[in-house]
Amino acid sequence: METITTERLIIRQFRETDAEDVYELRSDPEVNRFMPYPCDADISETRQRIADWMEKKYRMAIVLKETGKVIGDISLSPRDGDKLVELGYNLNRSFWGRGYATEAAKAVIQQAVSEEICDFMAYYAKDNAASGRVLEKCGFVPEYTGQYSRDNGKVVFEAVIAELHIK
Repeated sequence: METITTERLIIRQFRETDAEDVYELRSDPEVNRFMPYPCDADISETRQRIADWMEKKYRMAIVLKETGKVIGDISLSPRDGDKLVELGYNLNRSFWGRGYATEAAKAVIQQAVSEEICDFMAYYAKDNAASGRVLEKCGFVPEYTGQYSRDNGKVVFEAVIAELHIK
């Protein structure tokens, strides 16, 4: 996906120089509370993660246009054996509640539709109502419930799976 510009954001590929901002986000237990992966333990782990993202090119940085600070990440990834593309996002806690996640998600979906990708899914923990509201504002409809867990399987989340189909 190419760089996307919105009113307040730039959504672009990650760069090595994003490590400090990404570590701030990925090491915050509150931000990571409902994520299926653990917090980054140190900045070297974050640097490796960014290198992986740069290679795979499916996850993009959400950057404040005004300051150049990376405030989150967003991804669209194909699902094995499925026509749906999975939307995922994560935002630095200091920037919650300002509409940035919705703005980024809508822009990424709009770009995908222009590339003829029209079927999306996303999931969120039932206890994470804010993420559910982001998806609702983007037009996602809850389809069913399920579960997901952290990589280590020790924490299980009740989840809502939502879909968006654009004709």
